[in-house]
Amino acid sequence: MEVTKKERRHVAAHGEARLPAQRPVLLHYAIARHGQDGPRLLHVPLGFGEEALVVFSSWEAGQGYCVSRRRFLSEVFSEEWYVRKSSTGELASLLLGPYKGIEWVLYDPPLGERFVAGSTQADLVSRERFIERLLD
Repeated sequence: MEVTKKERRHVAAHGEARLPAQRPVLLHYAIARHGQDGPRLLHVPLGFGEEALVVFSSWEAGQGYCVSRRRFLSEVFSEEWYVRKSSTGELASLLLGPYKGIEWVLYDPPLGERFVAGSTQADLVSRERFIERLLD
């Protein structure tokens, strides 16, 4: 049986195995606390009867937000809050599972001030649209 050049490309050299090229994993960050069933992610009221899950593009942004609101968070919830990283797939799973009742995602909210609906300093996105962004 003769092996063509096209077929040789898929044959590994002696003792060599190659992994397929992998796409980099994009990370997102959320403010979380430990809960009975796993981490509980921070979501905030938006002022029109709905809530938004707070998500950050970097650990530093999440840490700044957490530090600026630590006193308020600990007074209200009495638990310790921390910055938690999530892969794109994990965040999509959370939004489709335990957080499916939350209709909005507040992406990179401003530090040191309250978010106001319509603010241009933060990206307020519907849950469905944010999931589409994650999965694209």
